[in-house]
Amino acid sequence: MFKKILVPVDIDYPRTSKAVYDNAAELASLSGAQIRIVSVMPGFTMPIVAAFVTDEIKKEARTHFQKALDDFVAANCQGSNVTYKVLVGKHYEEILTMADKWGADLIVVYHNRSRTVNEAFSNTCAQRVVKDANCSVLRLRNLLK
Repeated sequence: MFKKILVPVDIDYPRTSKAVYDNAAELASLSGAQIRIVSVMPGFTMPIVAAFVTDEIKKEARTHFQKALDDFVAANCQGSNVTYKVLVGKHYEEILTMADKWGADLIVVYHNRSRTVNEAFSNTCAQRVVKDANCSVLRLRNLLK
C-alpha cells in the first residue's frame, strides 16, 4: 500500500482542496501513510514581470501565500502524519520535483473537466503530472457536486 502521499492543493479554491485532501487522508488511513500537502506559488521569472517585482514584493507575496496555506492546513488537515510546504515556480514542475525528492509513491491531484480556451491549447497541470510522474497518480474529478 502507499506510504507517502503527495497532495497538491490550490489555496484559492479551499472547498476543492479540502475535498482532495479528504480523499487522500482516507487512503492514507488504510496504511498509515504520511501526507505532504504542497501549494505552488507562481514564480516571478518572466523577464517582463521580474523587472517590475522587487525582492520586497516577492517576500511579501511568499509570506501571504504561506499564511494562507498555514490557515488552510490548520482548518482542514488534522493528524501527526501531515506535513506541508509552499513551493515556488511552475506548478507541475514543482509538484514532480517534490514527489521525487520526498519519495512519494502516490500523488493525488484534482482535474477540473471544464476547460478554458487557454487549456485547450496546452496541457493542464494535472495532465502533466499524470504524464510525467515517476510514481502512481490518482486524478480525482467531480468532487463538488
